[in-house]
Amino acid sequence: MFEAHFGFTQTPFRKDLPHSLLFPSQGHQELVARLRYAVERAQIILVTGDAGAGKSTAIRAVCQSLSAAQYRFLYVANPTMGARDLYRDLLREIQVEPAWTTTDSRRILREAFVAERDQMGRIPVLVIDEAHALRSAMLDELRMLHNFEMDARPVFALVLAGHPDLARTLARKPHEALSQRVALRYHVTGMAWDETRQYVTHHLKVAGADRPLFTEGAMKQVFQYSQGLPRKINSLALRSLETAFLRKHELVDESTMEMVAAEYS
Repeated sequence: MFEAHFGFTQTPFRKDLPHSLLFPSQGHQELVARLRYAVERAQIILVTGDAGAGKSTAIRAVCQSLSAAQYRFLYVANPTMGARDLYRDLLREIQVEPAWTTTDSRRILREAFVAERDQMGRIPVLVIDEAHALRSAMLDELRMLHNFEMDARPVFALVLAGHPDLARTLARKPHEALSQRVALRYHVTGMAWDETRQYVTHHLKVAGADRPLFTEGAMKQVFQYSQGLPRKINSLALRSLETAFLRKHELVDESTMEMVAAEYS
């Protein structure tokens, strides 16, 4: 209901915006460029950052921008599963019958990845989000899966995205072999004040707003409370617009932002 009150043509700060409408922050553009470079070369990529920093958004943007005829993205939604279940899910997603044992399923998946590359001309891209939740044994499985010693060319790209703890886990001695294979490391941080203001303005315009809807003070509070993290910005901005509507205000002011911020504290 607040959309009509503020003159929006759609709900602002949506999660499902196409990549062409995403705010091109410096960090987002750099991460997307590096991801594309590594994916195109079938490398292992490590992306870390706090929750809501924009890791998944950048990965989704790369997926949307690359041709499905040349790349096949496979997402792991549950990184806490065991190796057998992981391989079974991946094989079924690419319509290959899994084997009973973990070792055979790993071998079949590797062969399927090779077939994707050599017969279909597509690079498989395995994306594991929330990868900080992977158990030590699973990290070792991924090392073995990516270890094509008899193949001179890289076979598939592996994207590991998670909290900063993931980088610290890989730095430990048991995972040295996998860590050495990581070709790209990128840590996502929150946006600075100026980019945060531009981010909010951009999303308001995308949603159809034709006038400022936040006072300068309220905008600074968005930055202060969100630390420049996109997901937090989205939540704060959206909730503050709803609250301003309920208070019959035409602008989000400092008192409205303080009320909303108190809900998140």
